[in-house]
Amino acid sequence: MKKFLNINDIEICIDDTEHGENALLLIHGLTGDKTTMYPVRDMFKDEYRVITIDTRGHGESTHPKEYTIDDHADDIHAIIKELNLEKVDIIGYSMGSYIALRAAEAKCDDIKHLVLACTKPNGKTSSVARILKEANLDITQISQEEMMGVILKASLAPSSFEKVAKGELNVEEFLSGEESIELNEEEKAAEDASLANFDNSNDYDKVTCKTLVIAAKYDGINPPELGREVADGIKDAKYEFIEDAGHLVVIEQPEQFKKVISDFLNE
Repeated sequence: MKKFLNINDIEICIDDTEHGENALLLIHGLTGDKTTMYPVRDMFKDEYRVITIDTRGHGESTHPKEYTIDDHADDIHAIIKELNLEKVDIIGYSMGSYIALRAAEAKCDDIKHLVLACTKPNGKTSSVARILKEANLDITQISQEEMMGVILKASLAPSSFEKVAKGELNVEEFLSGEESIELNEEEKAAEDASLANFDNSNDYDKVTCKTLVIAAKYDGINPPELGREVADGIKDAKYEFIEDAGHLVVIEQPEQFKKVISDFLNE
């Protein structure tokens, strides 16, 4: 069920399955929205109460002109409180993993398990902005379609890229979501600025919840060695390396992705 929550003086849109003893909160990646995480929601909706969110500046949530990764982290804890949840499990994907980790570094008393998929410890810009710059493209000037083309080249394992070319693997829904709410130039700039010079590597010691880092061999957006660095920095964190996948591991290897997370959440 879609809901609008008053969170930190803005509206945050969520989708809440409302059923399940344990709550699982999903945080999407750059330029995405709650619907881009529906493939993950569908993996776990029979076992968990799954809450997917539009982070501020995305989807149907309020689009402030300026915001930071700390604002995102504050929103996460406020959402948990607003929904009267004592503790949640969190899966953050790509940008969502940076937000999830920053939220855990702020406090962990309302987080039981933390899953960081396709993550990195820090960055001068978003990973997508870096790749676009390397291709001499401006994130604020190109269309969603052009950007997705560049992202695909850096996101897929060779076998997955072949499947996309043959029409055997559909990546569009995961990249664009069901609602396809495209950010305008100003909103893309605000999104990119929110990740400028972020650094989660200074407060690893504050993460006390159980943590799993998932990395993929062919991830050109956030290479696996960056995920390894995050896992090594967090005490007792687990690290899972998925071979035949890239940044779109969620749909490239969905069964393995789900099993790795399910095993972790059931520990």
